[in-house]
Amino acid sequence: MTRPRSILALVLLAGSASAAMAAGDAKHAAPAHGTPPPAAAKAAPGGAVAKPQPFAAQLAELPRSAPGARAAIDIPLAWSLIARSTAETRQAARWKLATALIDARRGADALGVLETMLRDDSALELVPAWRLAMGKATAMAGRDSAALTWFNAPELLADPEACAWRIRAGAVIDGPAGSALLKCAVPAILAHHGADRIAFLLDAAVGLSRSGHHDRALRFLAAIPDQHVAANLQRGIALLATGQPEAGKLRLERVLLSGTPAERAAAELALIRDALARGTVKPGEAVKRLDALTFRWRGGEVERAALELKWQIAERAHDPVTALVASATLFRHFDLGAQTGPTLTRIQADLQTLVNDPKRPIAQAAGLFWEYRDLSPTGAPGDLLVSTLADRLSAAGLHVRAAELLQHQMQNRAIDIAKGPLSIRIARLLLLADKPDQVLTTLRRSDGPDYPAPIAADRQRMQAIATWRMGRRGDALAMLDQVEAADDLRAEMLWQARDWARFAQANRAVLAPARTAAVLRQAVALVMLGDEPGLAALRKRYLPALRGTKAGEALGALASPNGAVNPAALDAAMAGVSETAADGDLLLLARG
Repeated sequence: MTRPRSILALVLLAGSASAAMAAGDAKHAAPAHGTPPPAAAKAAPGGAVAKPQPFAAQLAELPRSAPGARAAIDIPLAWSLIARSTAETRQAARWKLATALIDARRGADALGVLETMLRDDSALELVPAWRLAMGKATAMAGRDSAALTWFNAPELLADPEACAWRIRAGAVIDGPAGSALLKCAVPAILAHHGADRIAFLLDAAVGLSRSGHHDRALRFLAAIPDQHVAANLQRGIALLATGQPEAGKLRLERVLLSGTPAERAAAELALIRDALARGTVKPGEAVKRLDALTFRWRGGEVERAALELKWQIAERAHDPVTALVASATLFRHFDLGAQTGPTLTRIQADLQTLVNDPKRPIAQAAGLFWEYRDLSPTGAPGDLLVSTLADRLSAAGLHVRAAELLQHQMQNRAIDIAKGPLSIRIARLLLLADKPDQVLTTLRRSDGPDYPAPIAADRQRMQAIATWRMGRRGDALAMLDQVEAADDLRAEMLWQARDWARFAQANRAVLAPARTAAVLRQAVALVMLGDEPGLAALRKRYLPALRGTKAGEALGALASPNGAVNPAALDAAMAGVSETAADGDLLLLARG
C-alpha cells in the first residue's frame, strides 16, 4: 500500500516529534520488519524545523554504484532512517530512500524525495549521481523529454547506466552518435538481470526500429525468450520491414492471441500498414479497419500512428473530409511538437475549402464547421468564413442555424464595438425566423460598449421591431421617438395598425415620386380619412411624375376628383399598396 502523501511530506521533513510519530503510526504503509519504533527527530529551538546540512559534496565523494547494482537498503528500513534522522543525517537518509524507491521502480515517489533534497541543497544539481537518479525517476514517471535533460550532463555522456537510460527515455539511435550511444549502453544492459535486462533490450530494439535499423533490432531481440509478447511485437514489425512477411505476420498473429490490449492494438496497426503497403487491402477498407482500431483503443503512440496513417491515406485518395477528421483529432489530443503550427495551418486551409465549396450540401458544410469551429481560421479569414456560411444558411431558409453561428462568433471572438454589427445581423436572422423574444435577449447580452451612433440606432430599430412583433405596439412606437431617421419604420407600424391619421402624418416625411408604395399608401389613408383636399394636393404633386405608369394609374384612381372607379386601376393600386415601402427593416416588420 502506498504511503499517503501527507504522511510522506511530514516524514521527509522530519522536523518535529509529531512528524516522527506520524511515521511510526503509519505501520500499514511501511512495515518495520523487526526494527524498533522510530525516535522523534530533533527540532531546532522553539520547535522550528532544523534545516538539513548540505549533502552535495558528501554525495559526490561517495563511490558510484556499478550498473545494475541493487539499492543498499530496502524501503521500510529507509523510512525508518528518515524518521530517526537529524539535520546532519537527513539528506543522506533521503538519498537512501530515493535509491530504494528507484530500485522498486516507484519513479513518481522517488521524484518527490529527490525534489525535496534539491530544495534544501541546490548544489545537488551539479552531482552526477544525483542527476542520474533524477533522470531515472523522471523516465519512470513517463516524462521522457525531461529525463533526457538530466542524463545529458557532460559527466554522464559516457556513463553506461546513463546511456542505457537515455535509450529508455527515447533518445534517437541513428548515425554515428546513435552507434556510440548504443555501444556505451551495452555494458550496463548486460549488467542487469532478468526482467530489467529484457526491458533495456526491448528499449534498444524499439529505438533501432524507429530509426530504420530493423536488422540490428532483430539481433537485440534474439536475446529475449521466444514467448515474450512485447518482443514478438517488435520482431513482427522488424521482420515485415526486412521483407519477411510470413514470419512477421506469424509473430504479430501470436501477439493478437496473447498480448495485452495495447500490444494487440499495435500488432493490428502493423498488419494494416503492411497490407496497405503490399496492396492486399484497398484504401477504403484500410480506413475502416483503422476506425475500428481507434474505436477500441485510444491514446498513446498506437492511436497517434493510426491517425497519421489514416490522414496519409485520405490525402492520397483525395478525401478531404476524412483527412480533416484525422488531422483534427491528432491536433486536439496529441503533442505534435514542431509540427503543431504547420498542422493547424493545414487544418484551417482544409476547413475553409470544405465549408466554402458551393457543391457541398449546406447542411454538411455547416456541420463540419460547427464540429471543428475551435480550429477555424482566426482574424479576417475566420470572420469571412463565418459570414459566408451564415449567408448560405440564411439563403437556404436556415435562419436559426445562421443566427447560432453568428452568436458563437459574437460571444467567442468579437470584442468591444465589433459586437454591434454582429448583434444587428443576428437580430435580423432571428426576426426572419419569427423569434422576436430571442432578439431582445441577444441585444441585451451585447450591451456594454459605447457603440457609434449609426450602430446604436440600428440596434434600437431592431429592438423596436422585435417589441412590435411581440404585440407591444405602444412600446415599440415610443422606442422610435429615441431613434433618428425612423420615419419609414414608424409609418410602417402605423399602417399595420390602421391608424390612418397618424400614418398620414408620419408618411409625409418619406413621400417621394420614386417611393410609389408610400405615395399610394398615403392616398389610401387620405381616402379612409375622407380628406379630399389632401387627395387633391397629393394628386397634383405626384401624378405628373407617375403619369404613364401603373402607379400613376393607381394614384389617379384613388385620388380621382370626380370619384370615378376603374376596376383595373384599383387592382393596380392595391397591388402597389401591398408592396412594402422599402426592404430591410420594413420587410422584417411586415413579416409580423
